Amino acid sequence: MNSTRNSTNGTQEFRTVLNEAELAYFEALIINKKEEAQQELEYLMNTLEDIRSSDDDDSSSIDHHMSDMGSIEESLDLTNRLIQRNIKFIRELDRALIRIENGTYGICRATGQPIEKGRLEFAPHTRYSIAAKNSGLDKRIAAA
Repeated sequence: MNSTRNSTNGTQEFRTVLNEAELAYFEALIINKKEEAQQELEYLMNTLEDIRSSDDDDSSSIDHHMSDMGSIEESLDLTNRLIQRNIKFIRELDRALIRIENGTYGICRATGQPIEKGRLEFAPHTRYSIAAKNSGLDKRIAAA
């Protein structure tokens, strides 16, 4: 299974080897994952608001213990990190949809070779093959 090259403006771009049915399958999978991530993001945003609201209510209490404040701060921090992770995941899913549209989906950004379908099933937003991940090529490409 080899990718095909298409040169535009002097740069090499590798084109997907997936057929239309496979691309439609992965597009549906990505859209489904995006919807799930957006629902989780909405839940997390509501949770964050609830934590902040609860903290505001508790701050007026005379009996506001330091350990309670630490727990609230820890909950806020964790929820914020989960929100940021979800936002990043949604962006990656959007980028995968763009790669489907422009015909480069399923091609490793580091090697130019097709990404294994099993990997795309597991992580349909991925830009790197297992070989590129295992050899650290993904980190070198991202840092460049």
